[in-house]
Amino acid sequence: MAGHRRTSVSGPGAGRPIRHAGLRRGAMAALLLTAAAACSPIVTNHGYAPPEDTLAQIELGVDGAEMVARKIGRPSTAGVVRADVWYYVASTFETLAWNAPAPVSRRVIAVRFGADGLVSQIDRYGLEDAQVINLATRTTPTFGREMTVLQQIFGNVGNLNAGGGGGGGLLGN
Repeated sequence: MAGHRRTSVSGPGAGRPIRHAGLRRGAMAALLLTAAAACSPIVTNHGYAPPEDTLAQIELGVDGAEMVARKIGRPSTAGVVRADVWYYVASTFETLAWNAPAPVSRRVIAVRFGADGLVSQIDRYGLEDAQVINLATRTTPTFGREMTVLQQIFGNVGNLNAGGGGGGGLLGN
């Protein structure tokens, strides 16, 4: 009976061979793998902070800014008020599904230069050293009178006096 196939006994496909069971299992496995892959986090890296073995090449009190730039490269940013600190910042973020990216790690290297222009100190900071800074959300007030949209559109109609004497306009500027 090697030549006989199993066939369905009743229903619309009665008498046809049963082949869809393997196809269904394969489709279900593919669906489960796709769902599992969709739940894995997306990891993104931003910035550059030199590794410790590269930082070890910098000699305190000997190397200046140009030598530091040759050894570890130019910084991501420098001090805002004074340029005597170079900051190298590297961050790793994970994004899971539709959630906002969350920082997983951050490495900040601060290379400080003394008054003589030579490296005086190298500081290392991590995500655990981070502090939340509240930004001011105030707005700058504008002076003058508030006008409606129509006043803004029609406010200068009739001000035809180019000499600066003022024409009054339709709405009585």
